[in-house]
Amino acid sequence: MDELGPHLRPGEIARQSTPPTGRPAVVPLLAGYWSFGQYWGVWVILVYEFQRAHGIGDASLGGLYMLLSVVAVIVMLFIAPRLQPLPLRSSMTISLLTLAVASVAIGYLPTSLVFIGFMLVGVGNGLIDVYMNVAAQRAEVATRKPVLQWLHASYALGGVTGAAAAGLIIAAGLDFRWGLAYASAALLVTTVWNARTGPTDRAPQGTSTAFSISALFRTPALWVAALVVLFAFLVEGSMDTWSGLYLRDQLSASAATAAIAFIAFSGAIFLGRLFAGRVLFGLGLRPTILAAGLGSAVAGIAVVTTSNPWVVGLAFLFLGFAISAAAPAGFGLTEAIDEDPTNAIAAVTTVGYTGFIFTPPLLGYIAQTVDLRAAMSVIVLATFGIVIVGLFAPRRSTRRRGD
Repeated sequence: MDELGPHLRPGEIARQSTPPTGRPAVVPLLAGYWSFGQYWGVWVILVYEFQRAHGIGDASLGGLYMLLSVVAVIVMLFIAPRLQPLPLRSSMTISLLTLAVASVAIGYLPTSLVFIGFMLVGVGNGLIDVYMNVAAQRAEVATRKPVLQWLHASYALGGVTGAAAAGLIIAAGLDFRWGLAYASAALLVTTVWNARTGPTDRAPQGTSTAFSISALFRTPALWVAALVVLFAFLVEGSMDTWSGLYLRDQLSASAATAAIAFIAFSGAIFLGRLFAGRVLFGLGLRPTILAAGLGSAVAGIAVVTTSNPWVVGLAFLFLGFAISAAAPAGFGLTEAIDEDPTNAIAAVTTVGYTGFIFTPPLLGYIAQTVDLRAAMSVIVLATFGIVIVGLFAPRRSTRRRGD
């Protein structure tokens, strides 16, 4: 992503951060993020088999998730900024290819080396969440369409297709590793597609490689956006990693039931983000954030207070719809802030990931010492965090509507 020179006034940043020749092709970009979401849709259903194949308890799994998140944050802080001088096509290709390799590694490495697979997933996650969001922001400025909204909707659609594929694999009696191989194949296809269509222009001489987190200290207003994304990521990330286990282990649901419930959650996020792009965002970002937090809190309480898997699945549906607008609205707050879009998005995303450093081991410890229901209660606390931070969002913040 281009770094703007000091001769530009702050108000010119958004207009000049996207050269006309460097606009990413939107459809391949969305397909790439779809394959990213599909990996996690596959994983949330197959993690039950993964645990049993390797003899890994909930606390140990939480530790592996923490390792994944630490690596992702390190990548965002030290590696992603240093890829800025590369053409965006190259950074997008590297990002997707890394996760494709990681999906195979996490499935086929022996138990003693499985931590390497989690580290590779962390590298892929860190790069994808920075550079795919940067590419989407770049395309959004150029097209004046809600590309970031579509991007996050495509991730949710990937969760639907991934969970469905994983459920079919388990129903057919196949080894769970086939699901991870399938996820890797989809990532490889979208890697090649983006390698052929991504922007080839390079950042100008003097592009900054400063730590992305520095934007938070230069521009304190970014903290509101960062904390909204933090709590939204905690909810969505916890669902991606723990909801399948909660249904299958705590509530004794079948793999098919767990897949249907997660499909309901991801499908609601997909539809909810399209709805938010057309209706909620027209009301302003602050009301959108508050509505997302309050709705998620109500649905989250329902998840942890019932033992019927189908009622939980219905609560997942409402939770997905409610939480769908939170992260995109948080990213949307950066558009009104005088900060380079690459640095702003990278900083906000990095803060979002820091929550995953302490949350996975905490949830794993709670799950192993109490139960998974108590662990899922942490999600409810995160939804209240969205509401509290949303109260500090600018009252008149709005988003461009390109529909």
